[in-house]
Amino acid sequence: MGFGNTYGMEYAISIAVVAVFVCVYLLTRPKTKACYFDLYDDKQFKSEGERFVVSLGLPKEGGKTDIKKYQSIIKRNMFKIKGRKYCGFFDKFSAQEEEIKTLLKTDLSALDTLPSIDDEPRVIKLARFCLAHSDCQFLEDRVKYIIDEQNKRKTLSFSEIMAFQSAFVYVLIENICYMYLQLDTLAKIYRLSAKYVYNPILLNEKYKKLTKSKLFLSICAMCAGYKMEYFANIHNEVTDNINSKIKMLLDGVKQVMSYDFSRYYTPLEILDKFEVFSEASSETKKNFLTLIKEASDEENLDEFLYTVRLEKYMQSASAGHIRVKRLNLFSHIICLINHKRDITMLATALSSKHFMNLYFTPNNNSSRKLGTSISKMLEFQNTFEPIYKYHTVNFGISTAGGKLRIMPALPRQIEKADVVFDVNGIKNTLHIERGDEKQMYLGNTLISGVEQIRLGDNPIDITVKIPKK
Repeated sequence: MGFGNTYGMEYAISIAVVAVFVCVYLLTRPKTKACYFDLYDDKQFKSEGERFVVSLGLPKEGGKTDIKKYQSIIKRNMFKIKGRKYCGFFDKFSAQEEEIKTLLKTDLSALDTLPSIDDEPRVIKLARFCLAHSDCQFLEDRVKYIIDEQNKRKTLSFSEIMAFQSAFVYVLIENICYMYLQLDTLAKIYRLSAKYVYNPILLNEKYKKLTKSKLFLSICAMCAGYKMEYFANIHNEVTDNINSKIKMLLDGVKQVMSYDFSRYYTPLEILDKFEVFSEASSETKKNFLTLIKEASDEENLDEFLYTVRLEKYMQSASAGHIRVKRLNLFSHIICLINHKRDITMLATALSSKHFMNLYFTPNNNSSRKLGTSISKMLEFQNTFEPIYKYHTVNFGISTAGGKLRIMPALPRQIEKADVVFDVNGIKNTLHIERGDEKQMYLGNTLISGVEQIRLGDNPIDITVKIPKK
């Protein structure tokens, strides 16, 4: 029994200590309060937006968010206003309850790894500026302006661009939290009104000024059983306004979730010119751009400037080189490719669709077997739309030795092309068209079995038909 009493005393002390710490935390924790911002017209938004971006300065790695706190406040107050003691006063808010609960399950953990300013991710600050001064509405032109202003000074990283969706969702959840804090205040007023109607003396002295509030008196009238429309309109106007704001915020979430922020990644202005990149799958592009971020971070270089270097490297003789080790095994040759994750790998991928897939297309297909030809890999739908849809055109014109050779290659999007080319001051015309089979015409005459045409002093008009793709 002595040991039992000792253990019981230890548990009691532990519980008491925990209870004290919980009470201290509840009394000293900083309260979450809504922040109010001025609404800007378009002209003011641009002038203040530029000033805001300049004031941000350089970020540090890693930040923190308050998403868990916002989730907790929303869930707690959502539960509190469902009590029977409110006699259906908050019933209209139950319609969005499931949608909000689903929203709160959104994974926003990637935000904590991003460059931050004052311990908060930079993308959240940019997203909050866009929404706060636009009455929490997601306006594409304003989003574009703020991101462009930031990119002028320091290119937003690929990770930041891809996290913008999460950043806007975070700010919208933040504002939904503020709405539920208002509902909590409204619930407190309701409880005080019910107490006042029951016995005015029970109302604490510090709340006496509420008796001059039309909202407080209208709820008192409802609690007392008055059915007059005048009283109902006063508090209904307040709850309807909060409910409309919550609906607007949820609509904003839908807009954000369907918006493609990748268009604001400035290196795409260069990379979209390469057909291999432009036609790659969404996941392939993401993996490729992730390597650009890693490589530029390693050299402490802006990602746009690193991509400029990559473009110049593509023009050098060393671009596209790979190291291959071949092993003879019975009747097969096994090739081992060794490539460092650097600018040479990026250049190799841009120079060949096969190597782009080999290095950067994820192997998600469980049915794909080892040894499957790269050219036979499944095609993935490209949802990562290029901002500038450049397509490489190769007219394939050679005039070496005074002989014309033509081997055109047009992207599938190009149906027809007309070219005028000059040889020794003589202007010749070439027409490239799609056809059922490869054909060549000199004027209106079909030429068969001829690979080259001797050039003379007279201009020629040639039509080449290439098979449809």
